Amino acid sequence: MTEFLFANETKTTTEQSSTEPFHILVVDDDDEIHVITKMALGDFKLDQRPLQFHSAYSAAEAKQMLQERDDFALMLLDVVMEDDHAGLEVARWTREDLKNRLIRIVLRTGQPGQAPEEEVIAKFDIDDYKEKTELTYRKLLTLMYSSLRAFRDLQAIEQYKQGLERIIQASAELFSARSVSQLSQGILEQLVALLTRSKVAAYYKLPLAGYTASGQDDEQLQIIAATGQYSGRVGEQLKQPEVQQILDSLRQHKDQVAYEIHNATYYGLYQTSHGAFYMLFIEGVGELTETDQHLLTLFMNNTAIAFEHSTLLHSN
Repeated sequence: MTEFLFANETKTTTEQSSTEPFHILVVDDDDEIHVITKMALGDFKLDQRPLQFHSAYSAAEAKQMLQERDDFALMLLDVVMEDDHAGLEVARWTREDLKNRLIRIVLRTGQPGQAPEEEVIAKFDIDDYKEKTELTYRKLLTLMYSSLRAFRDLQAIEQYKQGLERIIQASAELFSARSVSQLSQGILEQLVALLTRSKVAAYYKLPLAGYTASGQDDEQLQIIAATGQYSGRVGEQLKQPEVQQILDSLRQHKDQVAYEIHNATYYGLYQTSHGAFYMLFIEGVGELTETDQHLLTLFMNNTAIAFEHSTLLHSN
């Protein structure tokens, strides 16, 4: 029987959270290890995000689960399972064959003599190596904080790299667009892909007359590009009273680009130097970091310039 030195007052939680959890893969052929790990970490949270556990009882099962989903934050991996080095093979395969560089890999062993720590750390791309008997409750908490913070930061770097790539691709697409409609659709798709997984978004043009008469009941928004449920309504004029109050608030801003987030929905209002106004609506946007806000504002400002030039060319 494996000895763990967890404190007696371990608790489990039944509280349901709507926050996206950190996914933890526990790989061990001893069922007791799975039970104890879940009990010990049942209440753990980082950045208000809970843990969601997934269990694999062999190297083959672990590989299958790693292939099926790519969002595991941490793998607690037993060294000895089907054979003395099954866990080491999973670690090697994850990095070299699956090429998953984000997941944090922590090896756990009850037989340290089978795989000496110094040799394993030097040879395999892992993040930590622990003997099961040394993993007290407090040490396990420390391990979770350090591993998940590392994963969080690496994930953010990867997302920003992907975002930069999308912006570069978008620039080529935007300036090759043959019409304002194509241009706006390209902008919208890139913005949605950049900051949210939501597919519900709309890009509106505000009538100049309605804008100068702030708060008019008959103010309408023309959809010039859309995704999701709005994709079939491009060209339509819509009256949306629930948006009017937000529009009026955004109009009070002095900046060229102004935005607000209400109920996980992003509302951005921006104008060109010729006085044309556009509004961006994206559902499913969570709290934006300062970097996200700056990146989105910069992108919106630059696309406003592209709109102005495209409109001038289209009118000639």
